[in-house]
Amino acid sequence: MNNEGFVSSSGFARHPGEMARLVGSFDWAGTSLGPISDWPQCLRSSVDILLGAKVQIVLFWGPQFVAIYNDTYAPTIGDKHPHALGRPAQEHWAELWGDLGPLLTRVLETGETISAKDRPFYIERGRGPETVYFDISYSPVHSEDGPVAGVFCIVNETTELRRAQETERQLAAIIASSDDAILSADLGMTIASWNNGAQRLYGYTAEEAIGQSVLMLIPDDRSDEEYDLFRRVGLGEHVPPYETRRRRRDGTLLDVSLTVSPIYDASGEIIGASKIARDITAKKQFERFQAMAMGELKHRIKNVLATVTAIARQTFVNGDDEREAVRTFEERLASLARAHDVLTNGNWEEADLRTVIDTALLPYSPDRFRIEGPAINVGAHAVTALTLAFHELATNAAKYGALSRAGGVVSIGWGKSADASRFTLQWREEGGPEVIVPTRRGFGSKLIERLLASELQGDVRLEFVPSGLVCNVSASLPKEVDC
Repeated sequence: MNNEGFVSSSGFARHPGEMARLVGSFDWAGTSLGPISDWPQCLRSSVDILLGAKVQIVLFWGPQFVAIYNDTYAPTIGDKHPHALGRPAQEHWAELWGDLGPLLTRVLETGETISAKDRPFYIERGRGPETVYFDISYSPVHSEDGPVAGVFCIVNETTELRRAQETERQLAAIIASSDDAILSADLGMTIASWNNGAQRLYGYTAEEAIGQSVLMLIPDDRSDEEYDLFRRVGLGEHVPPYETRRRRRDGTLLDVSLTVSPIYDASGEIIGASKIARDITAKKQFERFQAMAMGELKHRIKNVLATVTAIARQTFVNGDDEREAVRTFEERLASLARAHDVLTNGNWEEADLRTVIDTALLPYSPDRFRIEGPAINVGAHAVTALTLAFHELATNAAKYGALSRAGGVVSIGWGKSADASRFTLQWREEGGPEVIVPTRRGFGSKLIERLLASELQGDVRLEFVPSGLVCNVSASLPKEVDC
């Protein structure tokens, strides 16, 4: 009888799948098992069971441990399949034979069953060497006359589960030891987990918090915020980190920065939210102090400038020329005050160049200017110098240049070199009266050249071309100008 006939008569053909076909068509006559027609009933029954099973099973038969396995098991051995079928185990499990061989021999010789949970095996299966884990149950298959003829191995690979559990343990350890307050809650806002950081921040122990509503942490005037938060999480919306206030166990309020993330179940449904809170009370206190200090400094600077203006008026005003001089002086002080406004509204260290220009030109109609350039920050000294320089340029344009005539415009543009090592800026007037080169330099021109050259550590060039004044500035980055 040939193999195909035996497959049909033995019932192997009733099993769907690749392995039933491979077992039935394999040349068993060339192995120590012999043709299927000669197989003992215990072997036929074992193969019939494993081919029909939906769990991972491999059968090692005889002293050579010839391998027969099912479809569920095949993926666990990677590129060893299908070559391992019908071959002695040591041929294709050579890398772990020092571990696997003694186990199989022990079952074959003693007849005992060996079982283990998450047992490690070193294996190569086409993805490079790796340590994998299996739940195993190695049982003896007795021949008709009693001795053990084979080892019936029911296994379940737990490698991915073990890795997931290890990741979960690591995350749990991170959460438990984190200084940040980390809690989770279901969509009904009931607290499900609570770490040590949450206990330190809010004052409640895990026993006191778990099972309670997160609303116990929410100030009375912010309950709507929490309801809306969980509604958005439940709808799958992204909730960006935000700052808010929370209530401690003793009733005191504190400022926190919150990060909220959805929690999914195994089917991918959102079932709750995790919340990470960081105490930013000190930060908010500093911000409030800084704002108060900036406000006070701004007030004092304006008072000093007002006092200087009053002194100038009392000292110099005797005639028309002196009044004009005082007025010019007052405008320059006002320009200096605007420069300080730019800095006090920022961080006192730097400011955006476009903001500096817009602030310096506030007294003039924006329709008279064409301003274009990339985002560039300038340092505190440059802010003052540029503000005063733009004031002088605009004042001159209003008296003698493009801003003194309807239709005249001023173009202001800037950029940086390809290697970001140089910064260039140009003021160009058009549409004003024809420019005549002055016979002497006034205070404004000297102020522009000296201020910009000194504070920007660069080159300044004023060109009195007939179509309008052009001021070119070239300076190196990055000390005072940071792009």
